[in-house]
Amino acid sequence: NMKKRLTALFIITGLAASAQAVIIGADAGYLLDSEEEYYSARLGFEFKATDQASHQLELEVGYSEAEEAGLEADLLPVTLNYRLQAAGHGKFGYYAGLGAGFARTSIDGVSIVGPVRLRDTSFAAQGFAGVTYQVGPSTTLNLGAKYIWVDDANFAGTTVEVGDDVALLAGFSFKF
Repeated sequence: NMKKRLTALFIITGLAASAQAVIIGADAGYLLDSEEEYYSARLGFEFKATDQASHQLELEVGYSEAEEAGLEADLLPVTLNYRLQAAGHGKFGYYAGLGAGFARTSIDGVSIVGPVRLRDTSFAAQGFAGVTYQVGPSTTLNLGAKYIWVDDANFAGTTVEVGDDVALLAGFSFKF
């Protein structure tokens, strides 16, 4: 586990050193199937840019929470994404991308037999696209959709299908 963390740290350090720009952003939205809020934050590195397009690698962390029958379920996907952000007409543009990583799923609460505290980590993938509006030289607003897929979680010997969902999102990013 320590080896994985060190490898990720070296990759991020290498990306930061070779980046033409650093981009931070956040989104808030709604998961259509699970009918819950979804939030995400990202740290990106622009590694190639022209007047027409920006190619970015980013680390993204998402979060959603659901409550049912006295139990609270949290979903925390962490993905490494490729994002293409392209110029459109005037201040408008668009973006699209793909990401893969892992999702930590947790369930907490109280049942008939006592406290419940279950955790599992599984593979996660996502695809996203949307439109952008350039507010200023370094500030962009975005509206888009994200398809998120999370592999099955295993809780106390029981396999639970986490599945997929579509989020509608609004957000912003700053370029340094």
